[in-house]
Amino acid sequence: MYTTDFKQVGTNIKRELESRGMTQQKLADALGVSKQVMNKIIKGLKAINVTELAKIAAALGVTTDTLLNAETASVPAVSLSFMGKIKTEEEQNKIDFIRSAIDDIYFLEELLHD
Repeated sequence: MYTTDFKQVGTNIKRELESRGMTQQKLADALGVSKQVMNKIIKGLKAINVTELAKIAAALGVTTDTLLNAETASVPAVSLSFMGKIKTEEEQNKIDFIRSAIDDIYFLEELLHD
């Protein structure tokens, strides 16, 4: 069993917001919560349950694993390299799919080496 680091989850949510040029207010509106509640979630000051995590992930177009993962520090560099070049949601979905595939490859490599 592991414990959830809500601060890390908040950091991951913030990273995903920034990579999409999305505001906390827009995410809060999509989830039906106030900006203040969203700010507390992003700062790691409010615990969230599995259902809330799934709603946030869906609103951001990512998996819950992406938001729970503590080893995603290099993702912003990848997102920044495409800044201004992604024009449609379809293109963003393709980038997200490729990023997910790369994450899966890294995970499988770790399993092979353990």
